Amino acid sequence: MKYVLEALTNQTSQDFEVLTIVKPSKDATEEIIKTYSKKLKMKVIKQTKGYVIDAYNLGLKNTQGKIIIILDDDAIPFPDLVAAYIMAYKTPGIGGVAGDVIPVSVSENRIQKVENTQSEILKVNKKLYSENALIQKLSNRPITGLEDYLLFLSKAGFVSINFGVANRALNQTVNSLLAKGANMSFLSEAVEGFSFPDSWILGFTFEQYLGWYLWKKGYRVLFDPTIKVYHIHHGQSLSRNIRDAKKQALLYTEDRLLFYRLYGSEPELSLTYRLVLLAIETLIDIKSICLKKDVARINKIRNKFYAELLGLKWLVYKKSGTYYSARAELQKILKQTD
Repeated sequence: MKYVLEALTNQTSQDFEVLTIVKPSKDATEEIIKTYSKKLKMKVIKQTKGYVIDAYNLGLKNTQGKIIIILDDDAIPFPDLVAAYIMAYKTPGIGGVAGDVIPVSVSENRIQKVENTQSEILKVNKKLYSENALIQKLSNRPITGLEDYLLFLSKAGFVSINFGVANRALNQTVNSLLAKGANMSFLSEAVEGFSFPDSWILGFTFEQYLGWYLWKKGYRVLFDPTIKVYHIHHGQSLSRNIRDAKKQALLYTEDRLLFYRLYGSEPELSLTYRLVLLAIETLIDIKSICLKKDVARINKIRNKFYAELLGLKWLVYKKSGTYYSARAELQKILKQTD
């Protein structure tokens, strides 16, 4: 928290208010906020229950500016970040803009980039792309209109990266369904009345859900590589009190539920593409288990089918008009023993 607030005091444009969503804690968070409230125009909202997605909804309800910028508490914005975002919205029709996220470590207030990683977003793994070429070709095609987007929604309901666009995005602004919540923004008028559904805990892929929403409303959504933050790597993430095994299972499940969140709202989502993808993934998993003795894949298959069954149950309840709490199902993962 200290690093992001300190960086905000050094912005070239100071025409902004800082809204912080804070859960009561036993660490120094509240004291840090109190200190920086003397240097920045700040508003503090206390979150007494819920998860990260609930924090974002609280933020949406309490913001007043024309442009809303989201920063993680472990992100360090470059000095021109606010000014750059203001400039980005000078072009009419833009509803959302995301910037680049650069992984770093911090020691004794010195920032050091993570070796061999220049961006958390523009990581073009050609080997991975080659190994998964069949999946890309058959089941990961973008829905119509998103063919030239850096991050896009596939017909199978997954967020994917366009590797050709990624190469261009190193040096120029490109279309994208936003990027990472550590560094993104949107027009307040574009999200008026919007709130995230409560079917998340960690909020995985919430950025692309919002990007899709803005795109469907007719706004342009962009990725601008010149708008940067450093992102401190410390082995923790959106929900820092969850043990790794549980967090990974939860992230995997939330990723696969994006299809079911949007099914019925996005007509180009295809159950056929979804089933084809699931079949190919399963074959690849079985091959790894048999040939490479990759026992970790067993848990992956289990998590995969759990997520798909949860999503199908969700669709059945939605079709019948009966309320179904996906969050309650996700909470079960947290109660399981490793």
